[in-house]
Amino acid sequence: MKKRNINRLIAVVLGFGLSISTVGCGNQAEVTEELENASVDVEAKADIAPEDFNIDDVGEFTIRVGVCSGDNNHYLKILDDHTGFLKDRGVNLEITEFAAGINTIDAITIDQLDIGNFADYAGINRIGNTLADTDLRALTMTGVNTSYNLYVNPNHIKTVDDLEGAVLLSQAGVVFEYEYGKLIETYNLDPEKIVLTNVSSAQEALALASTNSADSYWVNSQIAPKFEEAGWVPLVNIADIGAPMYGFLVANNTYLEANKAEVAKFLAVSEEGFAYIDENLDEFAGWVEEELGLKKDLVIRGWNERTHNYTFTQDGYEDLKSVEAWCYKNGNFPTEFDPADFINTDSLTLYKPEEVTWQAK
Repeated sequence: MKKRNINRLIAVVLGFGLSISTVGCGNQAEVTEELENASVDVEAKADIAPEDFNIDDVGEFTIRVGVCSGDNNHYLKILDDHTGFLKDRGVNLEITEFAAGINTIDAITIDQLDIGNFADYAGINRIGNTLADTDLRALTMTGVNTSYNLYVNPNHIKTVDDLEGAVLLSQAGVVFEYEYGKLIETYNLDPEKIVLTNVSSAQEALALASTNSADSYWVNSQIAPKFEEAGWVPLVNIADIGAPMYGFLVANNTYLEANKAEVAKFLAVSEEGFAYIDENLDEFAGWVEEELGLKKDLVIRGWNERTHNYTFTQDGYEDLKSVEAWCYKNGNFPTEFDPADFINTDSLTLYKPEEVTWQAK
């Protein structure tokens, strides 16, 4: 499987959004005393037991989260802007929008973000290629997605075999690379004839689809109608190739250790926000349409097809382990590793220990 890039800028005006943003001074005695007190506070926070955890005991804080357009955390920010839902609970959510989850990992490494997100392949691939230096940890699952289909240009693609030699769109470093790899294995395609053309976003992929300039792209059901308007049709679902897409929130371990209770509160308040959206989905979908240009019916459709609770199951760990084995086998990185070493569920355990059921093998 080879890759190439489109080195041109495509300007497209789209009327929709795609799932696809003090050091104090004092004398030395005062400073020493403050540091000692701070150490006690941190230790006490780290030692808090789940049965003693109360989100109301956690003070106000700011958390910087990377989002992709229309994902759960992006929707939380829209909810907060309209209702003050998070602010009223002491959570100041700041977001930065990115084209893909892998970009949020980049932002974490330069301290632009506190929390980002990744699909299984993107996170495993990044960790494997920065094994000696990475501080990244998956802190919770965000769900399992099987809504992605490989949409194709029916003028050029009639069967899976027609993908050989075609213009197959992907995004660099994201899970689509893994989906194409699993597709090759499942249907015994010639990897030398599978050439991936990288685009920067789903918007760019849609632009190429609309101009009959490409042949395939992985599309979730929320944005599928836009590709269908361009005349494309679904060919293969990710479940057909044994590659369900597991999603995770991620942060640096140093951040998680220093902010265990704050992250736990963020997860708890987030789930309260998701429940509010569930109960007021029609009104909320109208707000999203106003802000993102995504039609209400697509907002509702996309929301209802996703899960909105935090957990970390054995299946989640097993998925990461399976993806790691695939990546190592296919030469993505030179050294094997156990994903268990890059999971930190302390905050999730503090908030809802019954949902943390994974164990390393």
